[in-house]
Amino acid sequence: MKGLAILAISLHNFFHFVSPAQQNEFAFNPARFPLFLATVRHPALAIQAVFSFFGHFGVQIFIFLSAYGLARCHWESRASWAGFMKERIRKLYPAFALVVIPWFVVVALNVRAQAAIFEVGFNLMYLFLGLPPILGHGVPPVAPWWFISFIVQFYALWPFLRGITKRFAWPGLLVLSASCLVVCQLANPVLARYSTNLFLTPIGRMPVICFGIFAARYGVRVGAPLALAGLAVLLLGSQYGPLWSFTFLGALLVALWLYLQARGVLRRFPVLVRMGEYSLYVFLVNAIVRDQFVPLATSPASQLLLGCASTAVSFLIGACMHEFLLPGPDLRAPWPSALQRGLGAPPSVLPRRQAWAEARPAQFRDMDAADALPLHFHASSAFIPSSARHLE
Repeated sequence: MKGLAILAISLHNFFHFVSPAQQNEFAFNPARFPLFLATVRHPALAIQAVFSFFGHFGVQIFIFLSAYGLARCHWESRASWAGFMKERIRKLYPAFALVVIPWFVVVALNVRAQAAIFEVGFNLMYLFLGLPPILGHGVPPVAPWWFISFIVQFYALWPFLRGITKRFAWPGLLVLSASCLVVCQLANPVLARYSTNLFLTPIGRMPVICFGIFAARYGVRVGAPLALAGLAVLLLGSQYGPLWSFTFLGALLVALWLYLQARGVLRRFPVLVRMGEYSLYVFLVNAIVRDQFVPLATSPASQLLLGCASTAVSFLIGACMHEFLLPGPDLRAPWPSALQRGLGAPPSVLPRRQAWAEARPAQFRDMDAADALPLHFHASSAFIPSSARHLE
């Protein structure tokens, strides 16, 4: 599932730079959906338009899986907030630094070092501190890196989210989601003056986060009726502003239902599992790689070819980085496939599976539990991304 999500996001990151169709990801524009419908009618532009308009919803899958994984793996954890955050940061930041620091050095060599520090350095400092883009800093210099601070903020809020759920159960999640939506509607028009957007933070994605927790703790059957309701919200919310904030959850429901229908077939392709494992590194390098290909995409045919090439190169670099950061024969053993199948492995497999899982970075361990999703998300059974043209 993560493999398909990161594939959609990578293609979106490219195609929304070359397609007339633009997405409603961080802000709503009623003109975008009619433009998408007009563009998708042309066969030569249809694929680009679909990924440009809908591809960013792959981010919601990662947010859902992250919340689901934490609710499965860290629900009864007795670690302090500081201990929990220290472990998350210790596992995440080496991957961030492996990409961000070399990129910053290249920028500093191409412009004056002082300019690089003042124009880029402070923005990167906000990211690594997990602070939202405030006081005119806007999105990061490489826009998809907004998910770095998003992840840190989400982890920082996790003890609070767990406490809310334990005390108030699912009504607490419902009230929290509704409250965050109201805050976004009221605050974003004011915060826009300061280049701040709450949809870049967990506040704007709270319904998806809460749905992940709900699915892990209480279970939910994602059947055709729920998927159809999600599709209706997705389409109507793309045209009508009052429903736009609900499109993220609607798209997630549709994606989960489609995945559950095709899961048996998809899991015959181990490459999708591997693609999901490389997702963090693909997130980090994809926009940098994309920028090298976009200027060459001057025709519909070249857009398709170069979009696929950009995505392939991003995955190749992500695979090399993943193997570089996680060396060792145990990590290359075929235990991920067993892990993806969920519970019920033979006892002899469990110690090796546990050792393999514990050696992986935190964001992957959380996602492993999420990928052991039961068919209908029963709790008793068994991680931003792209952005709009003006933000990237």
